Amino acid sequence: TEIDANYWSSVPSWDVILNGIQSPLSTTQPPIIHGLETCELFQQYTSANPSNRRIAPAGLFNTGTNYLSVLLDYNCQNPHRVAKFHGNAKRGHGNEWEVPWGKHTPPHFRGSYSKNSKAEYTPEEVLPIVLVRNPYGWMKSMCKNPYAAKWGGMHDEKSCLRLKKENYEWNTVDVNFGPGKTHHKSLAHFWNDWYGEYFYKNFTSHDGDTTAPFPRLIIRFEDIIFFPREVTEKVCKCAGGVLGHRQDDKDVVHGKFHYVVRSAKAGMGHGPASQRNGLVDSWIRYSDDPRKNYDKETVTLVEDVLDSTMVETFGYR
Repeated sequence: TEIDANYWSSVPSWDVILNGIQSPLSTTQPPIIHGLETCELFQQYTSANPSNRRIAPAGLFNTGTNYLSVLLDYNCQNPHRVAKFHGNAKRGHGNEWEVPWGKHTPPHFRGSYSKNSKAEYTPEEVLPIVLVRNPYGWMKSMCKNPYAAKWGGMHDEKSCLRLKKENYEWNTVDVNFGPGKTHHKSLAHFWNDWYGEYFYKNFTSHDGDTTAPFPRLIIRFEDIIFFPREVTEKVCKCAGGVLGHRQDDKDVVHGKFHYVVRSAKAGMGHGPASQRNGLVDSWIRYSDDPRKNYDKETVTLVEDVLDSTMVETFGYR
């Protein structure tokens, strides 16, 4: 694909990008992949029938789950399934569009709810790849496309990002997921609550135990944009897969990584096509620190609300 020179010149330098996606206080260099210690446990769980292993994305709205699905679909193969189904692309690669309980659904529904009653695999045979995004950028995107979440002033550009109302009470958020509704004190609390269930062993106990509740990886939205090959390779290996594109993929040379250049979002539920991003658009749009879009008072309040352990783990502080 040819790119206009003027358009290409708008892409920031690599140093600018790294400064934008990584806190100067972080000691971990991107890409950041949390939960690699659970890979061996997942492979042990599924060792009796490795051809039934699946990888599936999960994440809040506006975190790139569709993009990750396409990256994995093109580039990650479960060799046991490939051998079993002789390279049949629809069944043979071992990648699902979403986790069984729903990619946006909180994981406390894992095991008690399934979006596909005909699925021939269990939740234990699926390795969730959870996408997390810088909460400041994520909240801004939620104002543009809130999906199933509702809160006061959500359609007002001036008040959408307010965590508290004029009477200083929390601007509560209600979310209607498939199996049920959830309630949160504010948009920032929603980020804490949802990711806390994947991050902590028992989020509701608030004991701070960061042992994984079950095998899963948590990866950053920013890293699949700027480090797609590196992240895909580690995710694939974690589930016992190998990097390599499907036999029916004629868009890339054999043995090469298939980068997703166009927007992975499709359908009416994802907003206007003009607001969907291709790869180069994403390099430009997501290379800057999203906190620059907030006033100091809001940043201070958001910092007080956000879970400091998760924020530091993912390099957002």
